[in-house]
Amino acid sequence: MKAPISWLQDFVKIDIPAEALADKLVHAGFEVEEIIREADSIKNVVTGRVLAMERHPNSDHLWICQINVKTATLQIVTGAQNVQVGDIVPVALDGAVLPDGKRIFNGELRGVKSLGMLCGGSELGLTDADYEGADVDGILILKPDTKVGVDINEILGRTDVILDVSVTANRPDCNSIWGIAREVGAVLHKTVKAPVTSYTATPERIFNLLDVQVADAELCPRYMAKAVKNIKICESPKIIKDRLRAVGIKPINNIVDITNYILIELGQPMHAFDYEKIAGHRIVVRRAEEGETITTLDNTTHNLDNDVLVIADAEKPLAVAGIMGGLDSGISDDTHTIIFESAKFARDNVRRTSRKLNLKSDSSARFEKGIDFLSQAIAIDRALTLIQTNGWGTIISGTIDTNMNAVKPRTLTVPYKKINNILGIKVPTEKMVEILNSLQIKTVVKGKRLECQIPAYREDIEGANDLAEEIIRLYGYNKIKSTLFADASKQTMGGRDAFRTKEDLLKRILTAKGANEIITYSFISPKTFDILRLPKNDALRNAIPILNPLGEDVSIMRTTLVGSMLSIIGSNFSKNNKDGIFFETSKVFAPKALPLKDFPVETETLCVGMYGADYDFFALKGLLDSVFSAFKIDKTTYARVNKPYLHEGRSAEIFVEGESVGYIGEVYPDVQEAYDIDTRVYVAEINLVKLFAHAVDHREFKALPKYPAISRDLALLVKDGVSSDQVVAVIKKVTNRKLLESVEIFDVYKGQGVPKGNTSIALTVVFRAPDRTLTDDEVQAEIDHALKSMKRKYRVKLRV
Repeated sequence: MKAPISWLQDFVKIDIPAEALADKLVHAGFEVEEIIREADSIKNVVTGRVLAMERHPNSDHLWICQINVKTATLQIVTGAQNVQVGDIVPVALDGAVLPDGKRIFNGELRGVKSLGMLCGGSELGLTDADYEGADVDGILILKPDTKVGVDINEILGRTDVILDVSVTANRPDCNSIWGIAREVGAVLHKTVKAPVTSYTATPERIFNLLDVQVADAELCPRYMAKAVKNIKICESPKIIKDRLRAVGIKPINNIVDITNYILIELGQPMHAFDYEKIAGHRIVVRRAEEGETITTLDNTTHNLDNDVLVIADAEKPLAVAGIMGGLDSGISDDTHTIIFESAKFARDNVRRTSRKLNLKSDSSARFEKGIDFLSQAIAIDRALTLIQTNGWGTIISGTIDTNMNAVKPRTLTVPYKKINNILGIKVPTEKMVEILNSLQIKTVVKGKRLECQIPAYREDIEGANDLAEEIIRLYGYNKIKSTLFADASKQTMGGRDAFRTKEDLLKRILTAKGANEIITYSFISPKTFDILRLPKNDALRNAIPILNPLGEDVSIMRTTLVGSMLSIIGSNFSKNNKDGIFFETSKVFAPKALPLKDFPVETETLCVGMYGADYDFFALKGLLDSVFSAFKIDKTTYARVNKPYLHEGRSAEIFVEGESVGYIGEVYPDVQEAYDIDTRVYVAEINLVKLFAHAVDHREFKALPKYPAISRDLALLVKDGVSSDQVVAVIKKVTNRKLLESVEIFDVYKGQGVPKGNTSIALTVVFRAPDRTLTDDEVQAEIDHALKSMKRKYRVKLRV
């Protein structure tokens, strides 16, 4: 919220520097993002009078001018052809700075000294809307009565200091000059004046001119209308134009400028209709009919539906409620009677409509943040005051107001002891009263309680905690002292719980292995299930729909992380990142029943994705094995799994101590093609709740071996259909467990030299005795026994 200090001073006296005021606002809970000094954009540019002109001796288009800038007469060379003797012009002196950052220095033009530069409107960042004649192709000619030697910022009205205040979502009442002024008054202990709303009206009644009906009071709880005739459409006074420019709004004409001026000053959006363009002289606030269209002031045609609230006449929509008026009902030079609208519209409807129509405005931004029930009357009266003060029209008496019930301040009674208990310090009761009254919260002490009348615009104050916050932000957060809890036995060490600690370790392991963490939305498209080739009756399709999704792509809660992972891999592959490892830890959501009657089951899940020429199934399996090892999980087995989005024969279900915890596999070609990935992709999805349940927090100490190990490498021919895990399981089962130290697979091969229907599996078997050095005969006996057992059970042969 940009708040020019000169505008704030209409309501409260400010007698301290801008920096000091900003500091006080910060201490009161408002972040001042920037202090903008308008004069900083143009420096060392003054007004000067042209005393004499002569042709440049070395040019047929340059002029040598003698310019009086009050303190000196300067020789300046210019190429402009619209300058004459006696003109008053902007003069950039040596070292001047222009709005585009350009600096001006003394120099020479074709051998003639030039002590500065004459400026055109474009060089000063001006248009005709800022100063008449600024659009001329040449030097800006200032008004004849302009004083010489004056800073150009004074002539242009750019001398204000502006505070750019960040307003939090719970304080929409401060999205206005008056709202900020109330806070300034509180921090400076100054009286805050109300806006001037005084005017006289003719005996003619608006009820004889206009009929207003609100068909949907839920979306429009209040609608006010006032009429003005004999309207004069003209340029706004300089003060209004300067203030609008200071906050980034371009002046247009007096009527449009008034609505924008009120929007910034009071935070209430308003709109002005041309009375003669209202068919049937009737305004109806209603939902749009299916198929209706409106062309808004930005000359864009929008298709409307029943969710859009419109301001209509007897025939057609005139405006999209709370957002923008229609092109056909706007003010023009021929307008002689106007209807001012000041209303309150439902913020959620304005937000949805704005997104649906891709139509935004300053008005919609204000309505989305929220306005109170009192702003409408104050704003419309303020607009009429400006009309009459400037002699722009005749005000017709009477006000159409669809909310005739008086809005009364709420009364909140709170024990002042409770305020102190909340704050943890003792604030004097009289200080509490003083602070709350300075915030326009009328407060008195009754017994041991504070009786507070909450203004209608302070909808954020609901209870004792809110009052405590208001008190402490002005009393001073620095006065809060650190203390222990009253019951020290309830204190905790803090920190992360066991699950999050394990999750952090998991992330460190994966990143150390070269994986990159991703974070994706929990909302996905139903089309994801089709891409993953899930059957119609697959449990993963039983997803929770979002009630008001932003679009189909984010319309359901995901039941698997694989779709999101493949989307990220596809995006990276399309950007020429030819390989990579990604992981995500997030929740998947499984409803107990649909429609929802209870909270869904939310399962913490890990998804790992890997792609590129250097990676294969076993690279991903090795990565997972590193994770299992870090958590001291060693009883893992793998079995074939049938997932429709994984390659059959290149995927496996993962078990820990017989419990399924997830799966791993190569993505089916059609699926990866749907994500525009032209290389093999491998994914794994792990249930972290189940996995961490098997994690071992500690391991018993085991002394380093005293005797050497003996290893044997075996190359086995295994029939297709027999898994490597099954082969390893036989070896572990039949050999002497006291001697067998480990069995590790280091190669799996199919191809030349391997009979059809077989797979070559190479593994290393390590033996070690705890009390002696093993002999080759002992080891060979164990190997022979294992080979016989594998041959008998799975027809495994030793490859020679």
